[in-house]
Amino acid sequence: MALKEILAIVRPEQALKTEEILLSHGARYVSRQSVFGRGKEMGQRFFRGWFGIKSRTSPYLRKAKLSALVEERDVAKIIRKIIQHNRTRRFGDGRIFVLPAQGE
Repeated sequence: MALKEILAIVRPEQALKTEEILLSHGARYVSRQSVFGRGKEMGQRFFRGWFGIKSRTSPYLRKAKLSALVEERDVAKIIRKIIQHNRTRRFGDGRIFVLPAQGE
């Protein structure tokens, strides 16, 4: 059976649950890394300061990158589960990439 690599970039607070989803749905290998990046939100974060709302602009935000080797037949099911858990319908929900496994 052919293997595929699923690469998911998610919010750090969602990483552990996403890792559990990958493992419970047949991923053979899972790794997790803390990374910094930005997408459509352009790295901008807002927070409340002492005197009202202030903004802080940083070129990058903290994210978690998960990589997993899965059977090709399980890819669609796992992607649906990852999206179901991580979707907030706001910028910064993340991205999912499916790649051929190295060494095939």
